[in-house]
Amino acid sequence: MEKIIFVLLCLMPVFTCQGRIITVDDDGSGPATGAEFKNIQDAINASVDGDTIVVQPGTYNENIFFNGRAITVGSMSPGNLNIVRSTIINTNFGYSVTFDFAEGSDSVLTGFTITGGGILCYATSPTILKNIIRDCDTNAVHGENGAAPIISHNTITFNNQAGLSECDGPITSNEISHNDGGGIDNCNGAIINNNISGNSNSSPGSGGGLGDCNGQISGNVIENNYASANGGALYGCNGSISDNTVVGNRAGFAGGGLSSCRGDISHNIITANTSQDGAGLHSCSGSIHNNTIAGNRAWQNGGGLNNCTGSVFNNIIAFNQAGFIGGIFGPCNNSYNGFWLNFIGNFGNGAQPGPGDFIANPLFVTDGFWDPNGTPDQSDDFWVEGDYHVKSERGRWNPVNKIWVSDDVTSPCIDAGNPDSEWTEELWPHGERLNLGVYGNTPQASMSLSDVGNIADLNLNGRVDFNDLQLFTDKWLSKEVLLAEDFNRDRAVNFADFVILAANWQPPLPPPAPPKPNPMTWAIPPFATSPNSVEMVATTAVSTDSSGVEYFFEDFDHPVFNSGWLSFGPGQEPRWQDSGLTPLTTYQYRVKARNKGNLLETDWSEIASVTTPTDDKTPPTPDPMQWAQGGEPKEVRQGSGPFDYFATMTAAQATDESGVVEYFFQSTTEPGFSSGWRTDRTYTVAVGRANQGHRFRVKARDLFGNETGWSSELPALP
Repeated sequence: MEKIIFVLLCLMPVFTCQGRIITVDDDGSGPATGAEFKNIQDAINASVDGDTIVVQPGTYNENIFFNGRAITVGSMSPGNLNIVRSTIINTNFGYSVTFDFAEGSDSVLTGFTITGGGILCYATSPTILKNIIRDCDTNAVHGENGAAPIISHNTITFNNQAGLSECDGPITSNEISHNDGGGIDNCNGAIINNNISGNSNSSPGSGGGLGDCNGQISGNVIENNYASANGGALYGCNGSISDNTVVGNRAGFAGGGLSSCRGDISHNIITANTSQDGAGLHSCSGSIHNNTIAGNRAWQNGGGLNNCTGSVFNNIIAFNQAGFIGGIFGPCNNSYNGFWLNFIGNFGNGAQPGPGDFIANPLFVTDGFWDPNGTPDQSDDFWVEGDYHVKSERGRWNPVNKIWVSDDVTSPCIDAGNPDSEWTEELWPHGERLNLGVYGNTPQASMSLSDVGNIADLNLNGRVDFNDLQLFTDKWLSKEVLLAEDFNRDRAVNFADFVILAANWQPPLPPPAPPKPNPMTWAIPPFATSPNSVEMVATTAVSTDSSGVEYFFEDFDHPVFNSGWLSFGPGQEPRWQDSGLTPLTTYQYRVKARNKGNLLETDWSEIASVTTPTDDKTPPTPDPMQWAQGGEPKEVRQGSGPFDYFATMTAAQATDESGVVEYFFQSTTEPGFSSGWRTDRTYTVAVGRANQGHRFRVKARDLFGNETGWSSELPALP
């Protein structure tokens, strides 16, 4: 997306050679100045589509309306910062510039300093390029009714409201800083390669850097922003969030870095953010993977992550701090993450190690750290950023010198990602498995000690042939860095690399084979989930022809009841449920797998049997549910701050013949304070201020979903 926008901007002349050139000078029009007009609006009124209005330096105290003209209005030299600073459009009321008459991208405003009232785009999509927009009483650029302006290479700073608001066009390569209503608010286009820093949002107080932006957010530096409530850097952003540096942001309550973001969050550096809870990420329920989350500080819970209920995998989570649990706080679907020196502890409040999680020093090139600034007071500490490439004896990328260097140790985070995750962007030797952290599955991934694969197999099909030669010649004599075709990693694709290609030419193809393991095996043998249903999980198989794997589950005694061939996405376990069964009956199952490409099948697994239980329709006791003696909801204080109040409660011990009981604590006054189903019958939740009297009730259910009635509903009071 960024490449497309960049090309469009390069091809789009700032001053078109078609149409007239109309000049404006605030010193006056006529022979003395050579200008045709003294003010900009008169020049616009005299223009037609295709004209260019060139404005001399000066201060133009007027409200500008483009009035539907497809024209370019610009200073003498939009690329000259001194000219831009001295060519000023200012107003004391309304907006300084307005686009409200169906203007499109060929209505261009470029090279001005805009002050006073900012820019309004109403149902329009103009181009706003290379301006300084500052000291405005309004949002610097505000859109309404589906406005989608192109906003690129501007400096947007020191405005009394948001830098950008409700603008759904591409926002690229801008400097957006020190705006009082947040940096970017409610903008749903692509937000790429911007520097978003020093912005603050105290009303409504969420999203200091970006708030409620649902488009692609990529390649930005988002630093030192502040929100009085949630999301110092980002709040409520539900699009793809990738390749950003999120550092040094603060939130008064939760999510110093990110809060309530529900899109895919990957390949970000998230460091040195601070808040009460979830300093790095808070209540982010999307997929969180291949990030480096380090050095974040929470005053209470979850220095790294708090209440992030989505999939959290392939991350490095290190050096985070909290009053209670520096790593992950709250139930989380985590796997294949590396943990190191999180204070105090890695897991809490239902979080626990998942498959592939481990504790080990990630061996960053340099660790980021908090410098105490010579005092014991944390409030004056400052963050010293690290280099989060991990060390490798085979080679790791040095971004400063743009060369590959070798270390005397190798990080345990290399080749430690989920085996089902994509790894093909890593350069050989890649181990055919991605690395953890921000550089996993990128050309900057540190090199593996494994020699699996072939350095000259550019299309990764297991064979070096004319297809690889074509890819190689496409990059011939290129001096781009981080190219797979640069086999000797000397930053040039040349004859030396061709020699390596020739030496690896056309290795023999392996004989066709079914997936592995063969025969197929069970990850979780069949087990009853109700009197009428059974579930089972096969071992995740590995395709031998790189085409993917399909699975076939079968009732051994009644083969007509089967799953058919099933496919599962990356990170999904191969699971199948057989339903419509009879209680107190024994069933037998087996499973096999095949390659999607050559369709070669494994042998069947061992047959596994399971007996369905009786048809239980009785809820746990007591029914309705009751509070434990002395366990009624009450308000407690856990800290010295004004928002350090919690509601705590304990349900009576429930019992059930199934042996499984879960509890659900519901806040009838604030749904966000409800617990969800949990096995712990004691529940504590932060409620913020004192004496709010939030009301709670509790119920229980058994293994088969039979629920009790609700308990009495009581307020949480001191």
